[in-house]
Amino acid sequence: MSRVRARALTLILLCLAAVGVGIGVARWQSDDPPATVPPTAADSGPTGNGPDEARYTLTEVSLPGGAEGRITASAALGEDLVLVGTSEGSVYYVDPARPGTAKLMTTTFGAVRRIRVSADGGTAAVLSQEGALRVMNLSRSTPTDLDIVPTEGPGGLSPHGDLLVFGSFDLTVLDVVSGRTSTLPAKPIPDGGRTAYEDWAVTGDGLVRAAGVDGVETWDPADPDRAGETIGCGCDARSVTFTGDGSLATFGTADGHVVVVDLATGRVIADKTIAVGDFTLIWTVAAFADGRRAAGGISSRAVIWDVGARRTVWDHTFPGYRVAEVGAVPNSKALLIRTVEEDASAEAGDPADDKVWIATPAL
Repeated sequence: MSRVRARALTLILLCLAAVGVGIGVARWQSDDPPATVPPTAADSGPTGNGPDEARYTLTEVSLPGGAEGRITASAALGEDLVLVGTSEGSVYYVDPARPGTAKLMTTTFGAVRRIRVSADGGTAAVLSQEGALRVMNLSRSTPTDLDIVPTEGPGGLSPHGDLLVFGSFDLTVLDVVSGRTSTLPAKPIPDGGRTAYEDWAVTGDGLVRAAGVDGVETWDPADPDRAGETIGCGCDARSVTFTGDGSLATFGTADGHVVVVDLATGRVIADKTIAVGDFTLIWTVAAFADGRRAAGGISSRAVIWDVGARRTVWDHTFPGYRVAEVGAVPNSKALLIRTVEEDASAEAGDPADDKVWIATPAL
């Protein structure tokens, strides 16, 4: 059988498999060859190794010397303002362009585990390792505080920050203004069971969404008992995240792919091969709100590609560090990256050294 006919048969089988699970699939493979993990550089600084590296400027987001604790979490309000959480429970405003300066935003009980911000940048949700959840409208001084199981959050904020949804299996919706909470009905459990939700979103038209590696579930608050179909990626997913408005879901796979799904149609709009061979698990992913770019982190690399042009626009390596989290900066083409030191000495009691970086498009 010729290669052309074999490829055509493979595509037909993929489409039939997608129909079998109720999902329309329009998948593309990048014309670029799969990226490979480059040799580790001798120095301890980040190293560029991919196409169009000069199109992005990489800046470390650092805390002043007087700040207590190590960096443990981060989230961007914009290219010029990042929230940084520490092991001592403090959250700071940091301007990446002004290294060593910061302003305290809030404190919480226990090390900061995760930070989320609304798409408009007006509200932040801070979750500690002890399960203290603090939701703050950044223009008002009075926060809303809850105690939850740490794995239940930090949850997802609606685009304007008036609602927060969280929960590993049973979803809770918090009205940020009134402080009232409500519980959504659980979705039917599939025969093989369900993994915990790991990302949450509220869309601009009020739909509530929760995503796990099994797929995306959607609730309509106007008819919460109505059960819709689960939207999956047709892939061996290992991580998943939403855009800020909940319109796209991005999956990282066990075999080195990052897959972007349009949740309005259930169609795969991008499937990018980031790594081949050993160590291909993609453990952190992000899609930009405009749907034009997506990103993934694997081992010590962070990669951004253009969905429409089907090409890699940034591929960067952080020698000696693992990319723990990537996140799209709201209303921007910039990417926020949190890295964790690989060689912290447990015997010496040295904690891992987290660093936060922002990659911004060069002028």
